[in-house]
Amino acid sequence: MKMYNNYTIRLLLLGSFLTLYSQANSQTFLGLQHSNMSGIHQVGLNPANIADSRHKLYVNVVALGAGFNNDYLKLNLPFSFTQLITNRVPSQYKNSSGGIAFRDEWLVESLNDKPKNVNFYTQFRTPGVMLKLSNGFSVGLQYKNTLSFQVNDVAEPLARLARYGIDSSSGSIAYSGPNNFQVGQTFGDNAFTININAFGELGGTVAKTLINSKSMVIKAGVTPKLLMGYATGYVKNRGIQVKAPGSDTLIFGQTDVEYGYTDPSYFKDLSAANFDLLRSKIQGTGFGFDLGATFEYKPEGVKNVTSQKNNYLFRAGISLLDAGNIVYRQNVKNRHVVNNTGDKVLVIGPEFAEAWSGDNARGIRYTDSLMRTIFVIDSSSKSIKTRMPTTLNLQFDYNVFKFVYVGANWSQDVRGKKSIGMRKASYFMLLPRIETKAFELCLPIGLMNDYRTGRIGFYLRLGPVFIGSDNLIGQIRANNISGLDFYFGISTGIPSKKKENGESSN
Repeated sequence: MKMYNNYTIRLLLLGSFLTLYSQANSQTFLGLQHSNMSGIHQVGLNPANIADSRHKLYVNVVALGAGFNNDYLKLNLPFSFTQLITNRVPSQYKNSSGGIAFRDEWLVESLNDKPKNVNFYTQFRTPGVMLKLSNGFSVGLQYKNTLSFQVNDVAEPLARLARYGIDSSSGSIAYSGPNNFQVGQTFGDNAFTININAFGELGGTVAKTLINSKSMVIKAGVTPKLLMGYATGYVKNRGIQVKAPGSDTLIFGQTDVEYGYTDPSYFKDLSAANFDLLRSKIQGTGFGFDLGATFEYKPEGVKNVTSQKNNYLFRAGISLLDAGNIVYRQNVKNRHVVNNTGDKVLVIGPEFAEAWSGDNARGIRYTDSLMRTIFVIDSSSKSIKTRMPTTLNLQFDYNVFKFVYVGANWSQDVRGKKSIGMRKASYFMLLPRIETKAFELCLPIGLMNDYRTGRIGFYLRLGPVFIGSDNLIGQIRANNISGLDFYFGISTGIPSKKKENGESSN
């Protein structure tokens, strides 16, 4: 029995025949963006926050973030995280070349009959600049590159099928595992969405102080964005009924699937991932925006206990972030597969495994042609509209005493998991912090990943250098690691001078 048959069936059942190419949440930079001292980075949370900024001039030299999380598999290591990063892992867990000899039993499933999700991203920010003008005006410019890969609402049986394949303890396929899906069984609970996107955005922010009285300040801001799409792909599976009667055959019943992609070779050698805008191949364009408003309350009687630099007892804000979309019209392929006319039989040969053993572009093209032999496929659509990860945000910040603050941030996704495009998982976080000109420490605490997962993160700034994570505890312990994320960078600015009454001045 040739092993490519089992591999191929696993790949197909997961949606590879729907052009799933997985070269590739939640990007928040939360501690950085909530700070009063982060200049142009504040517009990522609310564009109004830079009005009457604490800096006269602020420059983002570079900022980089990356992260991965999932709610299906957890990494349970038999050695500590400290041993791993200090290269003191016991020899019994190493291979002959001194590297870690990874074992499958270190991956532990989270089985709760709930859909599974995966999120991977990288983001690079540079250049960025913010300039404070007169009369409460501030302007800013920020360029970002983002690569995002997301899988949403995969049924638990399908996730297990991805890991273990088909249980052939009483069948003919060369596999036996703890999966409930067996040879000849019809599988139908498999709706899910997949989105992969690489894009750049150039945003210009304008913010203005509208009211500045003795006791309160009201600010507003907007960030129009030029969106540049480098590559995209999606799968929107509404449901497939499928069974495997043998080692080289799949039978499809009721089917309703959409998928589309731009030239997949762009993901293999993506100049956007190297952050070179001038040489990037733009396949789609669009427009987006952020907008927000901020209220600061500064009663006369508390000036002796609050920070003279920030000059508020509490700050509250509301913002709509990442509205807009990117439309791709170059090198686009869209497919809509519908079957309601009886079973369709697909016989798998060695050509499939051979096609996917090379680059993914070749595998995608071969799979497209193979599926056309059994399905009638609608390919009339000539564009892909990829939606941006729009969220509604509420912010709050309380100045407890001088340089001590307690903040809060609630972010609610408004796109949903079924949309074509990116989304940011909803969260609620508290942000206690110490904030000074030269030093800042923040410990975000709360619920992330659509309020399902508790998180404790950190943000540390020493002068112009900062580093942070939204999942510190999950990364320092050796067991139950379900995600990793970090961000760091260098940004600096010229602080604003202060008038005698404590209000900022040029």
